[in-house]
Amino acid sequence: MGKVTSVSIQKGGPGKTTVCRNLGEEVSEAGFKVLLIDNDPQGNLTKAIFGDELPPEVMKVTEAVTSGSQKVAPGVSNTFWLYEKDEMPEPFKVTENLYIIGATKHLAEMGTKAVDCVYEFKDKMEVLAGEFDHVFIDCPPAAGTLQTAAHGSSDYLVIPTELNEDSIDGVKQQLESAAANKKRLNPALDVLGILVNGKDSHKINIEEFHLENLKELYGDKLFEAVITHSVKVSEARSFNKTVRQHAPKSVQANQFLALTREYLERSKG
Repeated sequence: MGKVTSVSIQKGGPGKTTVCRNLGEEVSEAGFKVLLIDNDPQGNLTKAIFGDELPPEVMKVTEAVTSGSQKVAPGVSNTFWLYEKDEMPEPFKVTENLYIIGATKHLAEMGTKAVDCVYEFKDKMEVLAGEFDHVFIDCPPAAGTLQTAAHGSSDYLVIPTELNEDSIDGVKQQLESAAANKKRLNPALDVLGILVNGKDSHKINIEEFHLENLKELYGDKLFEAVITHSVKVSEARSFNKTVRQHAPKSVQANQFLALTREYLERSKG
């Protein structure tokens, strides 16, 4: 069975989608068959792969409206179907080893569904974990049905954080939610690591204070790899590329490679 990893924190902004996309694609480049799942109605991971022009497999036009707008529905490669009974999405092949199940605004409907949809998601993830070596789920930034479904189906949790008070509070809240999900829904869930993302390349006193605080609180749960802030990261996102595809010689490209090696080592068990 493949390993399922949720990339998740209960705060917007620390770069969940960037980490999920770069880590997932680097793992695929290492020779593993990888599936990315966009589990956020904002669809940022989907846009990071496709840009604004989504393929009909993710979002299909069902009707042209006279005002110039279009009526759309989830395509066969949409996360929406992971929650629907008697439906199974088809992973969309991006590269030789990389696949995605994308998200659109339709996924927001699942926030109002009965708890049964969480178990639908879990059952289908067991099937997908049998088809892929690694599955990465990009989670929404708040506790709720979608995040619960992801955590309830995952082996591991990767928590990206910035070095500021709000983000570190988000780590604490995420760990509390994960502990509740582990107790009630998924005893196998394990926090694989907490990743410092967007750190200034220079020593900033307040960041160093928060980093030491994280080390004291979480010890070896912190990844040794740290992703520093760079315009190259945001440029890569704008060009629908990974950091290494956009700037292969950059410091951040090497940092994501280090993170990938550490992830693969930690997830061996």
